[in-house]
Amino acid sequence: MRIRSRVVTGVVALVVTATGLTACGQGGASSSGRADNTFTYALDEEPITLNPVNQDEHTDPVTEMVFRGLVAHDGENDVVAALAESWEVSSDDLTYTFALRDGVTWHDGAPFSSADVKFTLDAVRAPDSPASTRQNFEAITAVETPDANTVVVQLAEPDAPLLDALTMGILPRHLLAGKDITDPEFSQAPVGTGPFRLVDFQPAQYAELTAFDEYYGGRPKLDKVIITYVPDATARLVQLTNGEVDGSFLEPQQAARVEQEDRLRVRVSPTADYRAVMFNMTKPLFADSRVRQAMNYAVDRDALVEAVLLGYGRPATGPLDLSPVGDPDIASYRFDPATTAELMRQAGYTRTDGGPWSRDGQPMQFSISTFAEDPLRVALLNIVATQLTEAGFDVTAAPKPRDYVVDNWGALDAFVIGWGTPYHPDTSLYGPFHSSQVLAKDGSNFGSYANSAVDAALDAGRTATEEARTAAAYQRFQEAIAADPPYLWLVYLQAINAFPADFEGPTDRTLEHHGYGLFYNAETWHWA
Repeated sequence: MRIRSRVVTGVVALVVTATGLTACGQGGASSSGRADNTFTYALDEEPITLNPVNQDEHTDPVTEMVFRGLVAHDGENDVVAALAESWEVSSDDLTYTFALRDGVTWHDGAPFSSADVKFTLDAVRAPDSPASTRQNFEAITAVETPDANTVVVQLAEPDAPLLDALTMGILPRHLLAGKDITDPEFSQAPVGTGPFRLVDFQPAQYAELTAFDEYYGGRPKLDKVIITYVPDATARLVQLTNGEVDGSFLEPQQAARVEQEDRLRVRVSPTADYRAVMFNMTKPLFADSRVRQAMNYAVDRDALVEAVLLGYGRPATGPLDLSPVGDPDIASYRFDPATTAELMRQAGYTRTDGGPWSRDGQPMQFSISTFAEDPLRVALLNIVATQLTEAGFDVTAAPKPRDYVVDNWGALDAFVIGWGTPYHPDTSLYGPFHSSQVLAKDGSNFGSYANSAVDAALDAGRTATEEARTAAAYQRFQEAIAADPPYLWLVYLQAINAFPADFEGPTDRTLEHHGYGLFYNAETWHWA
């Protein structure tokens, strides 16, 4: 869950509608969206950057529409052609040869070529690269360009998730050569090769995109897409039901209200996006794996799904529950107070007269934090803290502002975290669970979890290009984290979105963290 986005606070959402959208020419009502061939969508989060090399957790809708990678994900989340129309892999899995499409241009009219691909990959994987996606390309030893339409990627060892990594947007060499790959000016006004080009970005307000006539896949059916950033859920609902925006991301408690609107329809999508309590493994309190196992049996996940998600989700028992390599029988955690008590006694804890578990005179006492700006995480936190307290753990719920969390990961006892992608398992496992990515090494393993069996399984999964070897590696991974859990698993979310009843194009697919990935085929969206 690399922190590369932020919830914008302190902005009155209705002011965005009154000022930013009017300035964009959106005009307000859903009917005008149809009349202007425009689609306006209200989102809860604003990205901190629109540069794809700094979006390793998920790709926000604007970046998703502006850029294209060598390859892309389709409606089944399989890898398909994009800037590369085809590719070949050598028999030893160490050489990938990509044939690029002819006639692709950047939004500013400059021609796209293999030089752009080499520039992007070399800059991202450089030893001093500031790109958060750098870890995804560590196996690359060289990027060669025999001609303008051919790219050859050489690897030191087989890299199973490489194609998933190469869905990252390619950057324009002619605009960034000699500059930092994460250049702030470019990252706020990017130029890509995707179906829509960015014409206006007002932080904390909106992003306006127009159809790119020269898009290699054909001109998009919509003339314009506007993404508004409205962190307040109530304000989003007001704008949606008033017709000030055409579509919106919804909170679970809002779905029933929107379903009453004849001109709107609710689309519910599965996601690989889970919530869990991350333990800070530098704290001696969590050193015994039996204590962490005990807490996994102390939580009633069905109650969380019903009380917080209102049924829009499912219990979580690990990070691969929605993956083809997931095995639900390895760690099928259930609400079982007796097992919790037995594990705590095995760990040397005692409990008297309903008080907290204690060992050597010290109570099992800690706090759990999360982003105070995220109402769903806070709701999960409050119920989990209550359930753990009832099970004998002296827990305090302590939400903190996002900025505080980002600056103080190492000081937190535990944290309600979110992660997960529907792609190759490595893309959502290596960062948070491999010991090479611990916080002290500036990685995204914020809990500083380290387990040699987990490392070995993840390393094997990265290099496994055969289906049987891949399944075996991630079977071992799941067995290792069941025995030594890094998290207290909670729930998987469903993404809830509202669209006009006379709008077509969005499809059902398993989405990414925060429900991102919705706009993967926005060039096909249209008014019926």
